[in-house]
Amino acid sequence: MKNLVRYNNIEYFMPFLFCNDLYIPILDKLLNNEINPIKYVYGSPYCEWGIGARSAIFKLENLNFIKKYFEKLKTKYNLIPALTFTNLNSKDTLNDEYSNNLLDIAYSLDCSFIVSTEELYNHIKSRYPTAKMHCSILQPMTKFIEEKGFDETKFYNEMLEKYEVVVIRPEYTMENIDKLDKLLSDISRVEVLINQNCHYNCPHHRAHYNFLAELDKGKKREDVKYHTNENSEEFSLCPKFQEGYRSVYLTNEQVQQVIDLGVKKLKIQGRSLPFNWLYSELYKNFFNNEYLEVEIKNKIDKICAEILQNDRKTALFLNL
Repeated sequence: MKNLVRYNNIEYFMPFLFCNDLYIPILDKLLNNEINPIKYVYGSPYCEWGIGARSAIFKLENLNFIKKYFEKLKTKYNLIPALTFTNLNSKDTLNDEYSNNLLDIAYSLDCSFIVSTEELYNHIKSRYPTAKMHCSILQPMTKFIEEKGFDETKFYNEMLEKYEVVVIRPEYTMENIDKLDKLLSDISRVEVLINQNCHYNCPHHRAHYNFLAELDKGKKREDVKYHTNENSEEFSLCPKFQEGYRSVYLTNEQVQQVIDLGVKKLKIQGRSLPFNWLYSELYKNFFNNEYLEVEIKNKIDKICAEILQNDRKTALFLNL
């Protein structure tokens, strides 16, 4: 019998922490005795260090609940929570009490931290020198856009000396897909984002980020001014929807190619996607395409219905 999962020899990073986490027990039941390659689930409750990259839209005040949530993810599902502390403006909020309390709890349970600024990296390391740090893709994205002559290969190798895991831009992956193992000092600790659905080398990255940050703060979409990086002119449509859009979504062949080079870590985006939309991303990037999409969809729907009917405590944040 063929495996449901396409790759069993790599580690997946999934967008299931504090959002769409019903997929965790669903996939656990679906895979049954099959090897589950998901190692990390990433996300964040609303906090000053997490806004701007679609953290959960609400703040969880009950820190004891969060602690039990992390404990269950680790002990029952063998998953590592990875907190997305990816606010590009976090340097002004390093002393935020809630964020630091969240850090304390996560560190005590050996969670990981995905950060997008050196200021926050240094703050966390000064508090916990052995904290497991991941370099967010927002770091190279921002530098590529804003720093003329940015040496991306040098940057990644420098980050590999500091961080446990380093996420590389999909554009860099595509442009160097036949030599990543030669350019990067430790390809086994490089995380490849495989389903980013945006414009190739999108020049409006900062504008997109600021737009999402304002939404995370509770503003209505129609009330947020959406500006480009270059000037204050507003634009109403992301360039990816315009004519000539070139995607940075990796094909199955490209994913297999980087795995053959030695990549061990794959990331799937989708924290802001509705449950059913995220399913399509899983089918394209996680499941064995020898199965028809409807076959897997029916299996997932059946398990989901059983969980919601028989064990509603599992349905929302594992509802502890």
